[in-house]
Amino acid sequence: MCKRIFMLLCLSLLLVPAGAQTTSPTALGRQEFPRIEKDGRVTFRIKAPDASGLSVSLGKDYVMSRDAEGVWSATTEPQVEGFHYYSLKVGGLSFTDPAVHTYYGTGRWCSAVEVPERPAAAAFYTPRQGVPQGAVRSVRFYSKVCGEYRRMYVYTPAEYEQNPGKRYPVLYLQHGGGEDETGWIYQGFADVILDNLVADGKAVPMIIVMNSGVAHRAGNPEEDAFEDLITQDVIPLVDKRFRTLADRDHRAVAGLSWGAKQAYDLGLGHRELFSAVGGFSGIIVIGEFNVRNPGFQDPGKFAAAYDGVFRDPKWFNDNYHLLFISTGEAEGSLLSQMSALLRERGIDNVYYASPKTAHEWLSWRRSLYEFAPRLFKW
Repeated sequence: MCKRIFMLLCLSLLLVPAGAQTTSPTALGRQEFPRIEKDGRVTFRIKAPDASGLSVSLGKDYVMSRDAEGVWSATTEPQVEGFHYYSLKVGGLSFTDPAVHTYYGTGRWCSAVEVPERPAAAAFYTPRQGVPQGAVRSVRFYSKVCGEYRRMYVYTPAEYEQNPGKRYPVLYLQHGGGEDETGWIYQGFADVILDNLVADGKAVPMIIVMNSGVAHRAGNPEEDAFEDLITQDVIPLVDKRFRTLADRDHRAVAGLSWGAKQAYDLGLGHRELFSAVGGFSGIIVIGEFNVRNPGFQDPGKFAAAYDGVFRDPKWFNDNYHLLFISTGEAEGSLLSQMSALLRERGIDNVYYASPKTAHEWLSWRRSLYEFAPRLFKW
């Protein structure tokens, strides 16, 4: 967890006002680069005297220039605030920047840069002095469904150890495509967000369980087994090992992008297990169609979806405490259309749009901040 501690210190020290030049909070040690310029551009610098050519890929490729000492540099166009993956490239090969921490994203360990927000805007995911901090455990377990040992991260609130007789509700929280169980901690700061929310009296203390969304059936590597992994292996293990309130009223599921689809499949497809569902930047997919297709508006298909969970809107609204849908404003209107279509069908839901952000971690940090305070107060 040394990397985690360093990242928290970086966030608390380097989230400076927009318009000031600073080093990215993702940089290692005393590295000066990547450097965030006053206008949001990012400058990269790397010493590689024997290289014949380098570029940096951040949204697009920027060719780096070489000085007499063999130091290569490039400055990007202005970047929006938030967390962005990037790579260095040479001869068609993409690799990580040795000046920064690595993060699992885009299907591999890669580099990232954080363009800081103003401190007031970033306060909800910035560690604060005096706020009790929860614990993040790396839990190794054997999955009978997958026939392998796996790892999940489990967050417990700060008061968990001090209240041995108390049980807690659980949020199952999923990452997006190309990421893994580390994402919501290292990129999303889920633990910090919950610590701050609980300290401010805005959220109920809860356990958060984060798993890799990649799961294949034992003996059949082509078959996706994620739902069975969670329902048959993970939930029973969590309820046995941790002090949970082990019923659907105290169990929620959410995810981002691909993880949102998984959250909908779990939460809507297993009404016996979950009573609250959140999808961040993800579409409800029903069979071979979704909101992009007119079939989403077909009453018969809609009513049959998820084994009929939407068939009786009154039943749904009485039995599901929360259906939460969010997106980044820059992602377009698709998710707002989906929210509106659900309301037209009589399905209550809460819609949130993250101002000015796209399909990126700042959208999802904000989404969790809006979602978590609504949980487990029913």
